[in-house]
Amino acid sequence: MAVNHDQVCRMCWLQRARLRRATGDTRLSYAQALEGGWVQLSLANTRPQERCRLPADGPAVPGAEDTLAPVAAVTHRQPVLFAPPPRTLAAAQRNAVADPVASAWLVQELTGWAASRGWTRRRLSRARRGLHILLAVQDTPGSAVPVSLIDQLTGLGLPARLLHEFLAAHHFAEDDRTQTIDAWFARITARLPEPMTGQLAHWLTVRLNGHARPPRSRPRSAVTVRHQLHFALPVLTRLADAGTRDLTDVTPVQLRIQLTACRLTGTDYAHTASGLRAVFTTLAAHRIIASNPAVHLRVGTPSKTIPLPADTAPIRQALTGPDPARAAVTALLAFHALRASEIRHLTLNDARDLETDRLHLPARTITLAEPVRVRLAVYLAHRTQCWPNTTNRYFFVTSRTALSTVPVSRPWLYRRYPASSHLLRGDRIVDEVQGAGGDARMICELFGLSIQAATRYTAAGGFASG
Repeated sequence: MAVNHDQVCRMCWLQRARLRRATGDTRLSYAQALEGGWVQLSLANTRPQERCRLPADGPAVPGAEDTLAPVAAVTHRQPVLFAPPPRTLAAAQRNAVADPVASAWLVQELTGWAASRGWTRRRLSRARRGLHILLAVQDTPGSAVPVSLIDQLTGLGLPARLLHEFLAAHHFAEDDRTQTIDAWFARITARLPEPMTGQLAHWLTVRLNGHARPPRSRPRSAVTVRHQLHFALPVLTRLADAGTRDLTDVTPVQLRIQLTACRLTGTDYAHTASGLRAVFTTLAAHRIIASNPAVHLRVGTPSKTIPLPADTAPIRQALTGPDPARAAVTALLAFHALRASEIRHLTLNDARDLETDRLHLPARTITLAEPVRVRLAVYLAHRTQCWPNTTNRYFFVTSRTALSTVPVSRPWLYRRYPASSHLLRGDRIVDEVQGAGGDARMICELFGLSIQAATRYTAAGGFASG
């Protein structure tokens, strides 16, 4: 017979729930509900499940006189004298929480958090259960919960993602996961010898996090860092195969010989030389190596690509299709060439002047075309109808993000494109260039481009750059 986490069957659970509703006693126990020896027979799947949402005013939240004082996560860690036996989260459901004060405050905050985001009672109950499990398996009571432990709740069918967001917002989550770029770096440098690997690891840390003290440097994005090391790695691997173990021993002649041996041309050569200069310049500035062998390395200019025309049939189909989200995303791309990041982070406040055909972006304000305004209004009505209680401030939401405050994921947005966003954006800008007679400054103001970026589109439109 199947039993729940209280070790009772479904019939006993329904009997207690039925008597709790009838008597109004929310503390009625199973023993009291089963007094008399009779149980009302219940057939499974004969009535819809009650999925009552929490009221907006949150009646389950304690009153002002019962509100608990805020609790902060402890900073110390309790050392483990002996390695504990293997523990599973499923077995921890019956464990007592070691820090009842922090547990009571977190449960109180979770109730208010759920009420403000329109969670169902069932979802809140499962989140409370997951929170109890996480706090019961802590080695240090009251400390932040490792994110790797939170992710394990998925195997129990509990809302790990929502609990992660809640605990992170209250500073009770500690991200102990290996970052993607760190795992990638360890994989691609596995063949390189020491101390070359350590020197590159120092370079990676400086490029990602920046350096506040002299020599100062600002942090770069993970995409830029991966791009630079990806192109520099073939030359560094050749140096290691030739017997160089320390980047300090690399001379300008050796660097040019190995770069020439790769037989790179055009854009590949420019990216490789640029990556090598980024690696050696940073290491030399931080005194990791004595001199910079790439200081006189010729970089060159990457070949400029020509924007290609887009097929209009999928665009028309997406604009006139039944999916309001797909139509709105396609309209923003096809008419105004917004970037993917701008669409993802578009907020309701940015669309506050939708009735006057205005859309406010972080760097500029655009005047919406009538087809775009209509499709945005249709999606906004669809959003209100599907998720009336969501507090997510972003314009585009899904069934997952409606319960939180994060933007939609990149894969969700990519699936709404009728074609590549770069293709649609390039086609729209070239079309505007031809209509504006090659006015580069107007293109910059209209699409948020720099003059250098605008010359690529003016050249593709048949206008010489001036």
